[in-house]
Amino acid sequence: MIYLIIALAIAARFIPGAANFSPVYAGLLFGGVYLKKRDSIWFPILLLAGSDLLVNSLLYQTSFQWMQTLNWVAFAGIVMVGWWLQKRVTLRNVLVASVAGPSVFFLISNFAVWIGGGMYPLTFGGLAACFAAAIPFYGNSLISAVLFSGILFGAYEYYLRRAHVPEVVTR
Repeated sequence: MIYLIIALAIAARFIPGAANFSPVYAGLLFGGVYLKKRDSIWFPILLLAGSDLLVNSLLYQTSFQWMQTLNWVAFAGIVMVGWWLQKRVTLRNVLVASVAGPSVFFLISNFAVWIGGGMYPLTFGGLAACFAAAIPFYGNSLISAVLFSGILFGAYEYYLRRAHVPEVVTR
């Protein structure tokens, strides 16, 4: 069931909407908590890579660029925040992780844009301009991560209590 939740979160990338507003961040965080450690990295990153290739080629008509792999590293960073959250799943910690995950992604992905995109000069001012230009996307990431993490973690906790299933982390 957890694999399906993550697959659906990633599939939601194909639904038109605000940039960076999707359940992907929450799905990666959720997978980092509840999937086996090895599966929590390869499964969502494989789905994200496949969806990136489809989105970029079909919707944006762009080709693969090496910098995309750095986004996958950034997505893996969100999973690793989920690793920290294991055995610490509380409302407060989910909120902290919901902010930390997109923040890790923001830092890594925008550093990659600055270092390899040719859009900004390789100076401190260029780095600052790159991060400043990404703030609107970061806001959407934070809002969606907090919202969808609340839904995913809350629904899962409700399911566990309703079904009287003791929480089991699959590690």
